[in-house]
Amino acid sequence: MRIALVHFLQNENIKHKQIVKKLEQTAVAQGHIVDVFSGYKDSYNLRLTGYEYVTVITPSSPFFGSKIPPKVKEVLASSGTVSGKKGAALVIKAGFSSNKTCNVLMKAMEKEGMVIDYFEVVISADHAAYVGKKIG
Repeated sequence: MRIALVHFLQNENIKHKQIVKKLEQTAVAQGHIVDVFSGYKDSYNLRLTGYEYVTVITPSSPFFGSKIPPKVKEVLASSGTVSGKKGAALVIKAGFSSNKTCNVLMKAMEKEGMVIDYFEVVISADHAAYVGKKIG
């Protein structure tokens, strides 16, 4: 299965890099073809039409609040046909309202017509290895 991992994370954060790398490695070990995209850097030419499964990864707010980056909605709306595709909503734990942030992300993805079959709040790189087995 072709999987797109679209993340909206800071590249200079070592924890974020490790989590994305573990997710990719575990999904590839399951036999999937995985492409990783940065929602900030690759958004101008990102097309998700050719993928069967789309995973969106965002950070949680550092303290309180459940906002997702505004770029998430923009990228999903402009990245081709995502309606009817299966997907996963992943939030990297950082604050107290990570579960609510995950709920907001799921609603944003479902608004574009995606079918969410997995969601999780990722705590660490080791937890990401477990989560990587579930996507796809």
